[in-house]
Amino acid sequence: MVKGELEKIRDQHMKGMPDIVELYDGICNLGGKMMVCELCLTAKDLKAEDMRKEVQIVGATSFVGSLPDNTMTFCF
Repeated sequence: MVKGELEKIRDQHMKGMPDIVELYDGICNLGGKMMVCELCLTAKDLKAEDMRKEVQIVGATSFVGSLPDNTMTFCF
């Protein structure tokens, strides 16, 4: 979710893979939420301003608190 990283993946032109930037934009346009753990930012020496504008920086409590209404969760 770091600015510019999806473009690097897209520019590799991996055969059979969808355009990762279009996929990301589509998820956001459909109301998907992109969340990054605040502790991971520190561990990776990143700052909130390094992230794409749609990304929400959240703590574990906020993330878990958002789950009851969801039917599917992806964690990476």
